[in-house]
Amino acid sequence: MSSSYSHRQLSILFVGFTAALVLIAATSIVRDHQSRSEIESLKVHLEELLLLQSQSVIRPDAEADVADDGPPAFAALANTSKANINHRQLNPVATETATATATATPNSFTYAANFGIVGDGITDDTDALQRSIDEADSAYNTPGGGGTVILPKGVFLTTSPLIIPAGITVTGQGYGPSPLAISFKEGGGSVIAYCGTDYAVKIEGHAASLNNVAIYDWRGPEGGACDNMKAKGGVLLNADGKLIESVTMSNVFIYWFMGGTSLTLRARNNGGVAFNNFQNIRVRHAHRGISLEAEEGSFVNSNSFLAGAVTGGITEVGLFATGPGACNDNKFMGMAIEPPQTTLAHVFVTGSKTNVRLLDIRLEGTEMTGSQPLVIIDDSSYGNVMTGMLGHTHVQADFNRNPGIDLMSAKSVGLDPAPHNHYWNAAFKGLVDNKIPGWDISSNGLVTIAPDDVEASLYAEHNVLSIKYLGFGGTFKLKADSLPKSPGHSMATFGIYAKSDVPNSITAAMRYESGSIISSAHHSGSGDWEFIGMSALYDQDAPYFYFSITGDVEVTAPTFVYGGTPATPGASLISSSGARMSGTLSMGVATAFAPDSGDRWLLPRNEGNIFLMDMGGDPSRAIRRINYRTADRFPRGTVVTLMFEEPGTIVFDQGYIKLTDNQNFISTEHSSLTLLGLGSASWIEVSRNN
Repeated sequence: MSSSYSHRQLSILFVGFTAALVLIAATSIVRDHQSRSEIESLKVHLEELLLLQSQSVIRPDAEADVADDGPPAFAALANTSKANINHRQLNPVATETATATATATPNSFTYAANFGIVGDGITDDTDALQRSIDEADSAYNTPGGGGTVILPKGVFLTTSPLIIPAGITVTGQGYGPSPLAISFKEGGGSVIAYCGTDYAVKIEGHAASLNNVAIYDWRGPEGGACDNMKAKGGVLLNADGKLIESVTMSNVFIYWFMGGTSLTLRARNNGGVAFNNFQNIRVRHAHRGISLEAEEGSFVNSNSFLAGAVTGGITEVGLFATGPGACNDNKFMGMAIEPPQTTLAHVFVTGSKTNVRLLDIRLEGTEMTGSQPLVIIDDSSYGNVMTGMLGHTHVQADFNRNPGIDLMSAKSVGLDPAPHNHYWNAAFKGLVDNKIPGWDISSNGLVTIAPDDVEASLYAEHNVLSIKYLGFGGTFKLKADSLPKSPGHSMATFGIYAKSDVPNSITAAMRYESGSIISSAHHSGSGDWEFIGMSALYDQDAPYFYFSITGDVEVTAPTFVYGGTPATPGASLISSSGARMSGTLSMGVATAFAPDSGDRWLLPRNEGNIFLMDMGGDPSRAIRRINYRTADRFPRGTVVTLMFEEPGTIVFDQGYIKLTDNQNFISTEHSSLTLLGLGSASWIEVSRNN
């Protein structure tokens, strides 16, 4: 009997002995009434042992190993990495046979070692690796087949992209003990060392996975063909005319892609990349770290990155997101982006349909100058969210379009819109003859105040308007008669509480930045209070906001703020609903200068309520009209006090200034006259002190 035959016998005896032990253990479990899952686990373990023995190839010259390590099969079982993963080392003679005949066994992994890979960083392993992936793909599409490829430790030289199809997992043995540089020969992991000008790995379908490997733009040996060759990138999710969803990548180190991008998510030709997950992706040394790219008509949306880092020498940008297609809601949670310096920015976002969500992020650039922003958000992009730590420089963005940017440093700070309700009469006070101060009400609706029991159900001191739609002349429009302009804000948020039994009875509407009218969701007709509102970019040249009503409805507590922010219904502290103060109320004081001639005076608007009347050296002047032109009029209900230092000035009682008992006011030294404005050129005396 030959030596190799005797070793095989020993191997079989060993596996048989192990199987017997497993059966004894199983019998014991049954006797002790243990769970069926434990029995199944032991059964699977036994099947794997038998499978391992059936696939093992013992080299003919193994006799020399017996004295030190025992039977070769025992050594293989004691160190499964040699039997399962590094199979070529056990039998270099069997390489060609293994390459030609290796197949994935149903219910098992596909071991790349069985396909003739070498892993020395010199031999081209491209074909062997791709065959193992293709074989797993074939098995995956066979009933009972598997879809996971196991890579051993080694440096696997590749010269064309590895293609990972849908449903296939490629997993290695990690990327070694150092996160800063790959220890290739001593204690290293599984390294795909790419020598080419394309991407090293391309993921081409749903639910593919790449785990526990390093992807390296290979530079060895020094002076060789790979030394000066630069790849386009490390890993590409390539949705060209198709969708790619549910891909996972974890514990992947992408290293030294100085001529390209480490990780790219790209959609073109109406393709899409969405709902993919990336955990602990480590990018070190690259031209561009991570790139999200969507062509027009395509999308890269709602992908999630958890932890990981972009560090080292990143020459252009750490994270790049661009349209013109939809490229939004991509989340980066707990990631660090901290190369010492970048030429563009650490984070660059551009495109009207593009935004990112950086949550608890760390951004740092130790060699960036004060004039170089770490983050650039192009003016076309809005709705970005960024929280975490910002070091060294600043964020360049329109913060009013991006109120979710809360990064703060000594160089820059984010902005939140002021939560001030710009609707002047948000409590709907003063309804008379279908008219309410501060509101423009259409004639095709009848407006009344709802009973107090309805009013009390939402906001105290706020009236509830009951609007009966009369059904002619189009929609009933409820809108403010005026709103202050805020050129610094490109977004507006507004809404109102509404209650109706009529579906689609009310919606919020506005003129969008493009000039078209857009609207919010309608009321459902539930009979309950629903908040009807919207937040969007508005036409700053011709702003237009209103509530469109096509059915009977009750409304209350309207709100309007500039900026993209959650709505804040209810009147402001000092508003038409009243006020309560515990401190001092200070009012503006302004000077009103005498006209060059005549008796028509102009009080400066928006400068105060108390006016020092400057007679220009001639106290014997007359006042018959105050702010008579339409553009100069004060809002209805404005109270002003005229202060006179010298005696002799006469304010005449006549059609536009109604004085008490029709008595003219004649100033004395340090006297005053208080008037109430009616929203027109007319005034009524409140009090006098003379």
